Amino acid sequence: MSEFRRQHPLLILLDTGRGIISNLSFALIIAISLPDDIFGGFIGNAVVALLAMFGLSALFNVLRWYFFVYSYEEGMVHIRQGVLFKRERTIKRDRVQSMNTNANVLQQAFGLVTLQIKTAGVNVDAEVNLRAVSKGEAEIIKERLYSKSARSESEPVEVPRAFRFLQGRDIWLAALTSGRFMVLFSVIAVIYAQTFEYIPESYWEWAVESLSAIPLMAGIGIVLGLFFLTWALSAVAFVIQFANFSVRRFEDRLEITWGVLKKNHVVVKLHRVQAVVVQQGPLRQPFGLCTMLIEVAGGGAKEQERISLLHPLVRRREVEAFLADILPEYHLPLVTLALPKRALRRYLFRSIVPVAVLIAMVITAFHFWELPYSWVSLILLVPAVLLGFSRYRNGSISVEEDQLSLRFRYFSRVQVLIKRSHVQSMTLKANPFQRMAKLRTVQSYFLSSPAGKSYHTRDLDAKDAQTVWEWYSRN
Repeated sequence: MSEFRRQHPLLILLDTGRGIISNLSFALIIAISLPDDIFGGFIGNAVVALLAMFGLSALFNVLRWYFFVYSYEEGMVHIRQGVLFKRERTIKRDRVQSMNTNANVLQQAFGLVTLQIKTAGVNVDAEVNLRAVSKGEAEIIKERLYSKSARSESEPVEVPRAFRFLQGRDIWLAALTSGRFMVLFSVIAVIYAQTFEYIPESYWEWAVESLSAIPLMAGIGIVLGLFFLTWALSAVAFVIQFANFSVRRFEDRLEITWGVLKKNHVVVKLHRVQAVVVQQGPLRQPFGLCTMLIEVAGGGAKEQERISLLHPLVRRREVEAFLADILPEYHLPLVTLALPKRALRRYLFRSIVPVAVLIAMVITAFHFWELPYSWVSLILLVPAVLLGFSRYRNGSISVEEDQLSLRFRYFSRVQVLIKRSHVQSMTLKANPFQRMAKLRTVQSYFLSSPAGKSYHTRDLDAKDAQTVWEWYSRN
């Protein structure tokens, strides 16, 4: 066994910086809450709050770094950690499902990588993250833990069976149609929710007066300008994140790499692939573009831990060829069972009601704040109706000899391909209204996260639902 060692001290800086950035809103709340005469006003309060946060975070991360040690030998890795409550773990070769590496800009400058070891257990704590080890040491650990013995020098280098990459105009096409600009609006909403009650009422009065003074067309122009600026910035960020993207198919695994500022290398064993997901966002569907994803068994409970990106951009007409190269075990269905016409009103109802409630809330709020143009919110009924109709048109299910295929829409159109052997259970459900209309909901469960994952097809004809049930129930 090698001697126990610590990770690179750069980890202290990385964790401290990450902690401060994630708690900026908390520092802002403290700065607003403190009286102005303590540290010289809002700016002084903010500086003191940030310094205090930096000191506490640095102290905590120094202790965590010091008490986290690891060692490795042939076939296993040992971890000891904990400041007050000590914990020791051993990860053995036969429990390892995958070993992935990534490195941000700062790590690359110091020749460091993050090594993530995922195990076959359902306990998320069974995963190990060595977040500041050298490239050479990461390769040694991977070699020691690899499921097969080290390759001899005389043995030829393994060549991938298939290879797909993303470059040129396709990466910009993927970036412009990714829809990632919506993430910024989500961040703004979170910050607003956390700081709303701490912002003085005078600030809100000033904001309302300023908005009321802006002409309608000028306000629309400002909103559109901010929208397109956010769109452009998100596209550039996408290109930086997924530059040099490639996926390689080997005999027993997939190897996926991407990134410039943060380089990522992910290995997925084929037996862990539970389902293939073909996803078309609202911006990509009109152009016949889609994203390929895979559901992976043995991941954590979080969405990003069990879903892996297979390819950022594939043309819809090329999906079948892509699957034939990279995952020939899966294919697009030839025949599907569509939803009956009587299911349409149920899809329209589910889509319109939440929007109608939102419109009522907007009109009430605008009336309370004495703001004009509340009637503009009624236009939201149009996309609600279109979305409900689209969800109905895109709902379908297909069963073949060894594969279940489901297609549905939330905002994106999604098609899921699942091998029959991976379906853990299937349920037919019907509420009183569905029973009167002779409709059923088919829910299929398969093993992905520790808690399992399910997909469902709503309001399928009762006879078609029975066909799906008999397909699953046969020996």
